[in-house]
Amino acid sequence: MKYSKYPSYKDSGVEWLGEIPEHWETSRLKFLCNITTGGKDTENKVDDGIYPFYVRSQTVERINSYSFNGEAILTAGDGVGVGKVFHYVNDKFDFHQRVYMFYAFQKVAGRFLFEYIKNNFYKVALAGVAKSTVDSLRLPLIQNFMITVPPLQEQQTISNYLDKATAKIDTLISKQTKLIELLKEKRQAVISTAVTRGLDSTVAMKDSGVEWLGETPEHWIVSKFKYNARIQGGKDQKEVIDDNGQYPVYGSGGIFGYANDYLYKGKSVLLGRKGTVDKPLYVEGIFWTVDTMYYTHIKPNTHPKWFYYSCTCIHFDYFQYGSAVPSMTQEDLHNIYFPTQKYDEQKAIADYLDDKTSKIDLLVSKATKAIYLLKEKRTALISSAVTGKIDVREVA
Repeated sequence: MKYSKYPSYKDSGVEWLGEIPEHWETSRLKFLCNITTGGKDTENKVDDGIYPFYVRSQTVERINSYSFNGEAILTAGDGVGVGKVFHYVNDKFDFHQRVYMFYAFQKVAGRFLFEYIKNNFYKVALAGVAKSTVDSLRLPLIQNFMITVPPLQEQQTISNYLDKATAKIDTLISKQTKLIELLKEKRQAVISTAVTRGLDSTVAMKDSGVEWLGETPEHWIVSKFKYNARIQGGKDQKEVIDDNGQYPVYGSGGIFGYANDYLYKGKSVLLGRKGTVDKPLYVEGIFWTVDTMYYTHIKPNTHPKWFYYSCTCIHFDYFQYGSAVPSMTQEDLHNIYFPTQKYDEQKAIADYLDDKTSKIDLLVSKATKAIYLLKEKRTALISSAVTGKIDVREVA
């Protein structure tokens, strides 16, 4: 949709804000509402508490007390949520001692102010934070933040329009998110079928004798992990990690740094020892891996990529121990059974899966990019509407 501009504009006097509609005003936040902080700490939360408890993250905790009942905006006062965490609420709630609350609104509608602050505050907040061990917001910076103030009726019109427009965008984001979930499920199903049933659906099947595998092709054998690869433990990276390092350092989420030393050179499958144990990684080349990971020496009779795809189908919940921090032992991994076939068939399965998964990954990448663009569009629309860069009165 192409939006029109307002008939006339004037200089707002605020560099980052630029021009605003002629009939709008500007005001410092301190003249539009009261500002205070909470009185609770994170340790006061109760899992099944009666009331919402707003802390310094997007996650809303629970608590059995409330210190405010009404319309308010809340934002993180320090930590990683500075300039990023915002909540709008109109009910009973409690809040953290390092969360700022804006309330008792004057000349500005709470919903309009929420959208304005949420989409514009970061422009000046992160430039004015006080540095200690974490980013933090000081009260004067908040109090003096400049707000555009259209007439109240126009604020309501803008808010109503944004509710409708962003709901449509959110629906599109939700559809793309669901598509990604379905594609990932399909990807894993394709892998699982290929490594446990093979590529020929007409071959005779037999019971594998392994509960989580079920039936496998009659000409396959079932062998233990240790006959395909030998596990080695990663090592603490603290002594070797270097900003100028040339070798990647792998953790459970992939590369997170570089080192000037390495543990292994070649093709390998990395597996979690502690923490994230159910997301194998396939790597090639020279690398280091952390001490909460295992790497593998893949044996000559085993196709590396086939072995990786097979590892992604392990039912790790059968073998892991520890509820708070899931863990896997080398012995348990070495003794997991795999349906195994001759090298040529392993290669055919790996080649087939490389082709199929790359196509699915491309679709996931496109959907992920679509979500990113939709979120950008959402943010830009809100920011433009509440600062008067576009006129939504006729389309509201």
